[in-house]
Amino acid sequence: MTAIHDALRRDLDQLLRATAGHTPARARWIMFAGQLRFHLAAEAAAMWSPARAKLAGDPPGQALLDAMEDEQQLIGPLLAVTDDAITMNTDPVRLRQLLTRLRARLTSHLAHEEADALPLIEQIMSPGELGAIARAIGGRHRGGHATRTIPWALAGTSSNIRTQALGHLPAPTRLLYRHIWLPRHTRNTAPL
Repeated sequence: MTAIHDALRRDLDQLLRATAGHTPARARWIMFAGQLRFHLAAEAAAMWSPARAKLAGDPPGQALLDAMEDEQQLIGPLLAVTDDAITMNTDPVRLRQLLTRLRARLTSHLAHEEADALPLIEQIMSPGELGAIARAIGGRHRGGHATRTIPWALAGTSSNIRTQALGHLPAPTRLLYRHIWLPRHTRNTAPL
């Protein structure tokens, strides 16, 4: 999951550095926004809902999950307005302001999740449940989403992180990643 969080941070940083009207920046935004929407929806379905059931009768645990959901609800409108600004080819200064606000909101949420929520999830979920969460968030429960999520998330990571992340995948998935998904991602993703 941290590889996906790191990829979200990476793309926002790159988008902030890119020229607003630049075609690769537009394409990168489309990929980023789609990945963020998928990630938030997958977390809500695969992680927050089962965790809430396990934390029944635990007010501090429930409060933490409420905070996670509240933070995610605040990201959605910023994502939508930024999406509109990019679609309408808005003023680069305004676009930069929106991207900066989105980055602040998203990185704050991700840091809170990584510091407090993920350790709690690891404590209350079984290894099988954690595996199901990882598969859902990585896109392996949704048709072809993994074919885009995995190479996107691992792009630009160190070989250690890449090896560690790929080590959690079955051998056929690793082969698909190396021989089909990664080459396609590399071919279709222009540098910013």
